[in-house]
Order: sequence, then structure tokens, then C-alpha cells
Amino acid sequence: MEEIKYTTLDAVLTGRKIKRILTEKGCSVRKIQAMLNLSCPQPVYRWMNGQALPSIDNLYMMHRILGIHMEEMLVARDEAGREGINLKE
Repeated sequence: MEEIKYTTLDAVLTGRKIKRILTEKGCSVRKIQAMLNLSCPQPVYRWMNGQALPSIDNLYMMHRILGIHMEEMLVARDEAGREGINLKE
């Protein structure tokens, strides 16, 4: 059987990347909170601190707001020099 490698996302590095992108684009936490129609800023801080990942809906909206591809906001574990999850078919 052929080995298939599945990769997971690195929440901490993804959070750092989101924080860097928001800073580069001049977008504050409060501004992104309002644009995503979030009731409070805590989800954005959790993303930036690597405690959670944005939902697909929020990633899509940030892609539209910031003008970058959704994939550019994400860091896979294998891209971070860590092992992905190996599963056999």
C-alpha cells in the first residue's frame, strides 16, 4: 500500500503569521473584529497567540479584506520543520 502523508496546521506559527500580515496591512485587532462582525476581539487574539485557528468563514473574509490568498495565512507543520501525520491507505 502507498503511504499518504496528511499535514496538520501549526496554530502557533499560523498565529504569528496572521499577526505579521495584519501589522503589514495596517489592520488593527479592533478593525478586523469589526470587519468580521465578531462580538469581541478575543478570537483574533486567540488566533494571533496560537490558541485557536480561524474558521474557514473567517479565513475567507480575511482573504477578501486583506487581498491575499487564504493559504498565505496558514503554516503547515511540515513547512515548520515538523512531521506531518502519516497514514497508510
